[in-house]
Amino acid sequence: YSKHLKLLILELFFCWTESDEQMLTVSMSKRGYLSESRYNPNKISSYLIKIIKFLKSSDFIEFYPGFYDSVTMKSRLSRIKASGKLIDLFKQLKVSEKMKANHPKREFVIKMDGNKRVEYSDDFETQDVKEIIFNYNEIISRTIFDIPIFEKSYITRFDNKKILISTLGSQANFIFSGDIKNNFKIDGCWWNKLDYDFLKFYAKHIVVNDKPTSFFSLNENFNDFLKKKMGIENFFKKKDLESFSSSQICNLIVKGVNSKSFKSFFRSILLEKKKFFDTTNVSSEEIKKRMEIFIEDNQPVSNFFFKEYKLHWEEFLNEIFYKLLQKCVPANIPVFMIKDKIYFSTDFSRLIKENLEKILAEVLSIKKIKLSYIECLSYNFKSRGFFSNILKSDTPLSKRYEQRLKQFK
Repeated sequence: YSKHLKLLILELFFCWTESDEQMLTVSMSKRGYLSESRYNPNKISSYLIKIIKFLKSSDFIEFYPGFYDSVTMKSRLSRIKASGKLIDLFKQLKVSEKMKANHPKREFVIKMDGNKRVEYSDDFETQDVKEIIFNYNEIISRTIFDIPIFEKSYITRFDNKKILISTLGSQANFIFSGDIKNNFKIDGCWWNKLDYDFLKFYAKHIVVNDKPTSFFSLNENFNDFLKKKMGIENFFKKKDLESFSSSQICNLIVKGVNSKSFKSFFRSILLEKKKFFDTTNVSSEEIKKRMEIFIEDNQPVSNFFFKEYKLHWEEFLNEIFYKLLQKCVPANIPVFMIKDKIYFSTDFSRLIKENLEKILAEVLSIKKIKLSYIECLSYNFKSRGFFSNILKSDTPLSKRYEQRLKQFK
């Protein structure tokens, strides 16, 4: 009883610490708990359901029941958050951002079969991956990765989902299916939930460790990727760049190649139109017309559209980033990937540039690649000290960010 109660109270505490709007998802079905699974290091069983009911009846939590709609096949797990009564107790505690919230035996390498986690046997390959991801998460826990101009603790994505700028719980997972070498992604951190619409406006506003920050944009190598995978070249068109970012153009081309028909391609654009257009007020007719022009202007690559050819751009990006982690993690260098952009403290630019050029040349089978990085906006950091005092800057800093620096220091 006490083990399950302590765990749930801790989860509620960390959830509330990051944001009083954040909720914790819980299963109210016994089938939702596998106490002997490798993904359950605390060995939590369905006994947790009794704890949830107790906290609810004692007014320590707000409870929002889940649902399952057999007609639409949509469902949602139940959600809980600390009540005012429990928050009053939480406010009496003080906790450092450096406190680790994860179990020391938490599994960061996850095998998936469809939408389900499945067990697997460890071997030399999985152990190598575990060591890299475990140490990468140790680096993340000692690093601030943030958007200083954001006052709110969350970002509203194109689909209106709120992405919390987590200060405690960001941990990377290595998720694979089938062969661990060829079909994987690195996911689980708050920045992995951002999308290209965010990068179009805020790519240069991101900061690593309150220091001058830069990034490499891997979409600059999209033409080399197409040449390797399909044997064709497709340079960004000036007309397209007037309407879309280079990242959005890459995404449109990949979506077109992977779609079965113009109808399915057009439908997916409509579902995500805020991802590609600055406003949702664009009519369906206008979007259809612009997509037809985009296809016409992007030959010969658009000749591969709707032919059931598969272009694995996301897999390529994850492969490049993991190979970079293999170089940077042993050197204790924090690097972060948001979609097709890799961020780092500018102090490490030379080392990261050399490694990334070698990795890309090897994967793309090119003799030599020359990269150039883009500098993020300057916040006029002082050069002395790890977390510096901030001088007067043309770029505004949010009170939320300044408070986070104080807490972290």
